[in-house]
Amino acid sequence: MSRKLNVYLCGEKIGELFEDELLQLTFQYDNNASPLSVRLPVRAEIYPHSVTFPFFENLTPEGEAFEILTKDHVSGNNVFSILNKFGGDCAGAVALYETAPDNNEENISEISSRKIAQIIDRLPQDPLLTCIEKPPRLSLAGAQSKFAVYKLDGKYYRSSDVNPTTHIIKITNKRFPDLLENELFCMKLAKVILSNVPEIELLEVEDRPYLEITRYDRYIKNRVVYRIHQEDFCQALGIVSDKKYQKGGGAKLKDCYRIINEFSENRLSDIIRFTEWIIFNYLIGNTDAHAKNLSLLHTSSGVKLAPFYDLLSTEVYSENIIDHEMSMLINGKGKYNSLRPKDFIALFENLEQNATNMMKIIKDRFAGFVPAAEKICKNMPDPDIPIYNKIIAIIRKRFSVLFG
Repeated sequence: MSRKLNVYLCGEKIGELFEDELLQLTFQYDNNASPLSVRLPVRAEIYPHSVTFPFFENLTPEGEAFEILTKDHVSGNNVFSILNKFGGDCAGAVALYETAPDNNEENISEISSRKIAQIIDRLPQDPLLTCIEKPPRLSLAGAQSKFAVYKLDGKYYRSSDVNPTTHIIKITNKRFPDLLENELFCMKLAKVILSNVPEIELLEVEDRPYLEITRYDRYIKNRVVYRIHQEDFCQALGIVSDKKYQKGGGAKLKDCYRIINEFSENRLSDIIRFTEWIIFNYLIGNTDAHAKNLSLLHTSSGVKLAPFYDLLSTEVYSENIIDHEMSMLINGKGKYNSLRPKDFIALFENLEQNATNMMKIIKDRFAGFVPAAEKICKNMPDPDIPIYNKIIAIIRKRFSVLFG
């Protein structure tokens, strides 16, 4: 038996997603639609499963959250079933419904501090927020435990079709000590060096710490929340989320460069930003810098590289906990500790850049990197947490290797 979902972009229906008896997905645009992806330009013909599946699969959660969804809450271990039940508020501006959403004004429901604490306690086992009355149809990609809320006047509310989420909440992880402080530190450092990163705060509710991250794929005007369309680089490359790592046969840095070079309206500046992202991840020891941690924004002025997100040092944790193999290789090498300046020169040449000029650009851009990290550490809520000094030690070592 075949099934169908209506696909909406920024609140407007643009097409239909179909699943046939063999669980194959196809997609067809409506007339006068806006494009979902650089890989899916608007056309009258139906897109086959090979093109349709990667885009929609990348809208679903990964890891334990995916397993919980498919085990306990949907019939059939498939993407369509997840989006049918939870696809009302996805990354960017995509929403999926069997029938047209109810766009009538509704009374928003505040989430109390007690309820936020309860969500945090239950989230690893309850990614669907079933402890909330009328839980939102929310699907967030990624493996880390998180949920999203609609925030207004400093208070959290349950999101809805009328009021999409504005902030992402990330919680602690027992496997990775001080994970929240790690990401907070690295994101604050990125804001100094890379500039265009989301706002982030470390907050607490009933003795439970959490990160509150402002969604860059939303904007608010006259107290109304609007969605901004985005797609991650797995979607833009037409590969499934399992292929986000080069080691598994997935995306390479050259592939990501090609997407920027081909589709960005700010091609030259976005290539520089992409290069800075590579160097930043090397300096902080972020081996989990994969293709799903890069995105394109679709704006009224064209496609451009989105703000950077999910920046943290993975190398501060033991290799028994997390693999120190880089997500995308540099000059054929998979370990940051093996890299030397010649490898970055080879990378820039592979990315069709003037290697001499690019080395000068990044040296100038990162000239104050170590002092900036030290200053941010001193201004952190608890500067004596050991993880800060561990990250700074990595930064000092890598800075010396790369720039002498």
